[in-house]
Amino acid sequence: MILNDKKIKEYIKSKKIIVDPFDEEMIGPASLDIRLGYKFRVFKTIDKEFIDIKDYNDDVYTRIDTENYTIHVGKYSDLYILKKDNIPIIIHPGEFILASVYEYIELPNDIVGQIHGRSSIGRLGLIIHTSAGYIDPGYRGYLTLEIINVNKIPVKLYPKTKVAQIVFFETESVEVPYSERKSSKYVGEEGATQSLISKDFKQ
Repeated sequence: MILNDKKIKEYIKSKKIIVDPFDEEMIGPASLDIRLGYKFRVFKTIDKEFIDIKDYNDDVYTRIDTENYTIHVGKYSDLYILKKDNIPIIIHPGEFILASVYEYIELPNDIVGQIHGRSSIGRLGLIIHTSAGYIDPGYRGYLTLEIINVNKIPVKLYPKTKVAQIVFFETESVEVPYSERKSSKYVGEEGATQSLISKDFKQ
């Protein structure tokens, strides 16, 4: 069953679903709006034939501090941490980035989440979550959004902008929640988290 606005509010206020910070204005008829955080991972054009998923590691080489953001320079991508609300991230045509969500989310063992982009953002040509929009029971952390610009011109996004929404489903309590599963890679993630696919080959 999809949770309606009344149930979402009830479960958040009782701490069954944890959303921090929480604003009642973010609740829709059957969804919860979520906002962009301050972390963005921007992929670089590099001289490589391919990405090998068995050996993918976006190691940080150095850190750069500026007035507006901190940059963690990596092998495949750079992690930008914005320092102010009015500093935008610019997504160019065809560009793919990872972005953190502003709200910390924690689900119990009998609630599933599904991320959907907002219509107002989609009409600008931004696909806010390209594939992995499923949130397992027992998840906790700052979600990572997979954003791509299919428009013909760049688009600016700002921290705390409402960009997506979560639809919640009730299910029977799972036997092993995400937070207790040995193969879970993103428990407690802080957002704009690099792919940890290579861990699949090291178990």
